[in-house]
Amino acid sequence: MSERAQPSPQPADNPEPVAPSAPSAPRPISPEDVERGIRFNHLMEVQTKERLSDISSMVYAVVEALIAQGVLNIEEYDKRRQAAVKRESERSRQGQYLPVLSNVPDKYALTDLPKIDCEARMHLCKARCCTLTFPLSEQDLEERIVRWDYGRPYQIGRREDGYCVHNSEKTHGCTVYNHRPGICRTYDCRNDKRIWADFEKRIPAE
Repeated sequence: MSERAQPSPQPADNPEPVAPSAPSAPRPISPEDVERGIRFNHLMEVQTKERLSDISSMVYAVVEALIAQGVLNIEEYDKRRQAAVKRESERSRQGQYLPVLSNVPDKYALTDLPKIDCEARMHLCKARCCTLTFPLSEQDLEERIVRWDYGRPYQIGRREDGYCVHNSEKTHGCTVYNHRPGICRTYDCRNDKRIWADFEKRIPAE
């Protein structure tokens, strides 16, 4: 008598659920992520203000047309316009700045830099050039060495005394000299009356 074939096991109607694998921890937000986000916001701000400029142009065109047709009193309009200009100017002075970048592509490739005996003159000029304001370049931002003012993108960061944040308070020397911005590398103080009353005679400006 032949053996009866055993039926193959059937899958269970309700198989045990398989526990999902634990999700991997998200990558922590880095300082680079934060800075890219800030820079993106600045770009959006520029585009928004450009759009507002276009809208302003259209509004002025309409106003001029109304004045030309005698619908709008030009004296009343001019009075209101001056008040609006004064109001917007005051807002700008309170800290609203457009993001600006220097167009220096590669500061390390710059040649024919001015040769000035800065170290010998530092006790006279007190590094006044380090109190000037200027924008950084895309290269400076990517390096993340030279600091910029988050309230005035992308201007060089400054201390409360007006000096660049990388200017040594003791020696007035540059603490990031090898990585200094392209504007610093090409700046020539010899004919700048903000720095020297007479460069050759070593007389600093008042």
